Amino acid sequence: MKRREFIKSVAAGVGGLSVAGTRALGAAAADKPLRVALIGCGDRGCHALLPNIVTSGMAEVVAFVDPDGRAVARARECFKKYRPEANAEAVAAFADYRDFYKQMAGGVDAVFIATPNHQHGLPAVLAFRNGIHAYVEKPMAYTVEEGRRMLAEARAGRVVTQMGQHGHSNEGARRLCEYVWAGAVGQVTEVYCWTDRVNAREQPLAQDSACPKDLDWDTWIGPAAWRGFNRGLHPVGWYSWRGFGSATIGNMGNHIIDPVFWALKLGSPESVQLADFRSGAEGSWGLRDHIVWKFPKRGDLAPVEMHWYDGLKGDLHWDDSTWTPGTYKYIVKKEHQNLPPKVVEIEKKYGVDLGRCAAILIGEKGILCISVFGESLRFVPDSLRSAVPPPPKTIPRIRGSHQVDFMRACLGGSAACANFDYSQPLNEIVLLGVAAIEEGSGKRLDWDGKTGRFTHDAAANKFLSRPNREGWGLS
Repeated sequence: MKRREFIKSVAAGVGGLSVAGTRALGAAAADKPLRVALIGCGDRGCHALLPNIVTSGMAEVVAFVDPDGRAVARARECFKKYRPEANAEAVAAFADYRDFYKQMAGGVDAVFIATPNHQHGLPAVLAFRNGIHAYVEKPMAYTVEEGRRMLAEARAGRVVTQMGQHGHSNEGARRLCEYVWAGAVGQVTEVYCWTDRVNAREQPLAQDSACPKDLDWDTWIGPAAWRGFNRGLHPVGWYSWRGFGSATIGNMGNHIIDPVFWALKLGSPESVQLADFRSGAEGSWGLRDHIVWKFPKRGDLAPVEMHWYDGLKGDLHWDDSTWTPGTYKYIVKKEHQNLPPKVVEIEKKYGVDLGRCAAILIGEKGILCISVFGESLRFVPDSLRSAVPPPPKTIPRIRGSHQVDFMRACLGGSAACANFDYSQPLNEIVLLGVAAIEEGSGKRLDWDGKTGRFTHDAAANKFLSRPNREGWGLS
């Protein structure tokens, strides 16, 4: 059987092989540090992942990969900050991860991928084909079909994987599961998720300009459709633009939905619908989204309707008057948020503030609220906490960071907690929301999780994949 046919056969089996362990039980052993490369040395890679890698005592950084030479220089400086005794200049550097794999695949055990969203799939697949473990920032894939392909390739390569929804390693997410599974609120039939982040722009991009000399723009574009350099896209503006970012839900959905997905054992939805949308500038993601998924009965668990709300309410402008200063844009005032009406109603009824970015699970006996990164769990009404006996802690706890959990698995420990077998179905729910935004009609799209297709709207299936630029495909 040819590799591509084998991968397709693995991808078709949604529940099969679980992957854990060292690199083919070979190069990385528990008594040796992991040889690690950082692919994507921007804000997330340099300031969140790299410090955890370097200070873990579990890894040796052997390569920095980024098309922007200035980002590589910052990574070296970050490395020096946490490992002043090490020779940062000895760490290899590459602009193109394809060249990195060609030259260093035999000398690397694991990669951390923190590229822009449109570049997550190919560097991960190349890692898997070389028997290299991969930690991939969320969303793990850019499209539904890419996500399924990545899972299949990871299983075929028998490598360790982790998606970067770091709240999955936190205590609050575990307590939510344990309370729900103990029947603390009875059957849950409604879920509402919301965020104060807005990954969109009201004003169009400025004119393209000359590319900085230290930036390989063609490599930065990668699999996306070609366009000229624009300072509104790099280094972080890409979040807000189609073809590069994944809408607000693509940025925050894996964080906020994750504890709900886990606790309610949601699996695959039976439908997705874009219930409300406010467009942004041409080429931008929306200034407001309301997405609804419906999940069927799962064993003894009742059907669930899950709602996602983001963006601005009404016709407020998205500019300096409504967003926070700084790199990442949040809505300044909660009253400007596109909040679920049900959340507003609950806050008023019980005199509580459930926050700017969270999820609530509405059950027969009460309400549970989980914070954005799974740190804290709240009961509504508060008296519910004392009325429910605390359930035993049955889920294994994570020692150290989400990144340490991944590296521990690479060195032969237990499977990483957010491995692709768990995270790909979660990420698929998020990407179905993105597909509903792209499809744009607002009608209910019925979904068949087994075949990975919309069942009554063949035209909508084109939003489950994208064409890749020549030289950047997964085949």
